[in-house]
Amino acid sequence: MRPRSLQLRAPRSEYEWDRLHAIRRTCIFDVYHPPDGPWPCEYDPAHPDDRDPANRPLLLVVDGELAGTLRVDLKPDGRAVVRLVALDPKFRSGGLGASMLEMAEAQARASGARALCVNAQPEVVGFYARQGFAPGRWEGCTACPRGIPMTKVLAGELSAVPGPRRVAPGLGFRKAA
Repeated sequence: MRPRSLQLRAPRSEYEWDRLHAIRRTCIFDVYHPPDGPWPCEYDPAHPDDRDPANRPLLLVVDGELAGTLRVDLKPDGRAVVRLVALDPKFRSGGLGASMLEMAEAQARASGARALCVNAQPEVVGFYARQGFAPGRWEGCTACPRGIPMTKVLAGELSAVPGPRRVAPGLGFRKAA
């Protein structure tokens, strides 16, 4: 069934923050960083990166349900780093991941970003490649040997990006289905 409404926006309540953290924990950290795995990493719901004014933790809202999350970190050199991308399993395989990434890209462009960067797990490299990303290292990319740094140029050459940029304040927007 095709959703009637999609929205990518900042969490608005403690319940929404709790849901954002639950999706991250179960879909990313429990899967890729379990305590007994080769790259253990405990999820920290109070991590200061979520409160950094240049970083935008966002929720995908599908017909009123909190379905997914990602964070867009805006860098002063014109890059936007897409982090902590996750969809609740019941919302997968319907194109919602691509829609969520498309909306994040639109927000990054509106904020002046000229390139998107992501640390992809091997299982989703194909997904990111279909969205226009290519393997390539970038400043601050993952040190985890399992992660695959990928980039997508949005406008011009990344090397031509000027110095610090003013970050636009908008946090959420809607996409009609």
